[in-house]
Amino acid sequence: MAILVLASQGIEASAEKSDGLFSLVVDRENQARACTILAAYHDENLRHVNHGRELFSPVPAKKTTPVMIALVLLAIHLGCHYAGIHQQAVLEFGSSALYILQGEYYRVFTALLLHADMEHLAGNIAGILIFGIPVCSLAGSGWGLFLLVFSGSAGNLINAWMYGTAHLSIGASTAVMGGAGILVAFQMRKKAGVKGLKPSIFLPLGAGAALVGMLSGGENTDVSAHIFGFASGLFLGGIFSLLPIKGEPFR
Repeated sequence: MAILVLASQGIEASAEKSDGLFSLVVDRENQARACTILAAYHDENLRHVNHGRELFSPVPAKKTTPVMIALVLLAIHLGCHYAGIHQQAVLEFGSSALYILQGEYYRVFTALLLHADMEHLAGNIAGILIFGIPVCSLAGSGWGLFLLVFSGSAGNLINAWMYGTAHLSIGASTAVMGGAGILVAFQMRKKAGVKGLKPSIFLPLGAGAALVGMLSGGENTDVSAHIFGFASGLFLGGIFSLLPIKGEPFR
């Protein structure tokens, strides 16, 4: 979420992992400003409680579920290439708007499991880890998995409805964008719970939109799928944040 906050203020940042900890990397000329922005964000958002408890009380980082997702994606990709069926799998299980609209709705799920090459896969695995771990820490492992998968699938379904033709796409990036939308929804709900409906609650939304734009500029990127994945995550995360779910069995 720190990357989202900085992006909303026009500061580019990246995350690097060392000794099990993530560090933010910002160019030297923006370091002081970034520290000031993050300190203000912390004071404004992370110390509030609601009715004697935190509105979203993170549990210890739930890394297992996102890591398992990453391993499944890697195994499927390597398995398809080893068996020589990658192209066939893309045609039969990719998110084809034409076939989805003819009733093959399973494709909105299976397309999330397929990737064009190792570079495509590596980028989405990084995204799943970066966004999936905080989602599962806030919602619980089971609910986090549900939200990630269904936001990605909903994004693919809406994208198919929009195209209505033989458009074909694959990859977990729709779910990655869904994860970003879920986190934005959690932050907006937290701000609303503390401050009520004030303009500042839309700050996370602006940060999330900026992030989607930053991550949607690559070649062969399905920009509309990214947008619909983010929107689906925002909607599902908002609904989840309003439900009185304790979530303990899923943590």
